[in-house]
Order: sequence, then C-alpha cells, then structure tokens
Amino acid sequence: MKLAGSVLLVLAGLIWGLGRTRELSQRVAYLSQLEVLIQWLGAGIAYSARPLAELIRAGDGPFCKGAVRQPDFSLDPCGALYRAGAGLLRNDKDRELMRDFTAGLGASGAQGQQDHLELCAARTRQLLSEARGEYKERSRLYPGLGALLGLGAWVLLI
Repeated sequence: MKLAGSVLLVLAGLIWGLGRTRELSQRVAYLSQLEVLIQWLGAGIAYSARPLAELIRAGDGPFCKGAVRQPDFSLDPCGALYRAGAGLLRNDKDRELMRDFTAGLGASGAQGQQDHLELCAARTRQLLSEARGEYKERSRLYPGLGALLGLGAWVLLI
C-alpha cells in the first residue's frame, strides 16, 4: 500500500510538471499563430477591399474561429476577436498585445492599419522569442521539479 501511495505521489508531481510544460508549449503555439494572423490580416487589408469581418471569417486559425463563434461577431468583429484571443492567451502581456492589436483594427485607413500591424508584429515576435526561451529553459525543469516534489511528499509521509 505504501508503495502504491508513493508511486501515486511521484506521478502526481510528474503530471503537474508535464501540465506546466504543456502550458508553455501552448503559449509558443498561440503566439506563433497570432503572428501569422497579423501578417495575414496585413496582406488582406493591403491587397483586398474586403471588410474586416469577412477577413476574420475567412481566417482558419484558432483566433478567427473563436471570434466567429462569438454571438456578437457580426456587430463587433474586433471585440469578438479580442475575446477569442483573451480566452486562448493566459499571459497578461499576451492579452495586452491582443487588446492593443484588436483596438487598432479598422480604426484608421489602410496605411494606418498597416503601420499598426507592423508594430503589433514586432511586439509579437518579441513575446514569441521570450516564450520560446522560457519554454527551452523550463520544459525539463517542471517535470523534474514535479517528480522531486512528489518524492519529497512521499518522504514526509514515511
């Protein structure tokens, strides 16, 4: 019985660590997809005369799909895009970027939006670089730390 309990404690710690590593991996993936969305919208705004709602509806990433599922998408596509992004992004800096990104969409002419999207793309690249560094540093740390905490709990129970 003690052996089973100790194995469960170590596994619980390991699962916690793997969960934290998965969150870091998801952050990198979502920021990469946000970077692609910004570039795609920039091209769509520059080379097509389609309304912003149509551009978002035509997108195939998680941000666009989430925005289209929002009940008020047709009334406020930028707000729906923000809410979809805020639901996916967990980091405060990432949510702030998403807020600023969506606030500038449709707020000015095509050139003003292009400038705004270039600034957002630069911020996204910076946050993506930070997220990749954090993932590289901590992807092995969290599972090991979780297993160590599980072992520590087991030792305390003995």
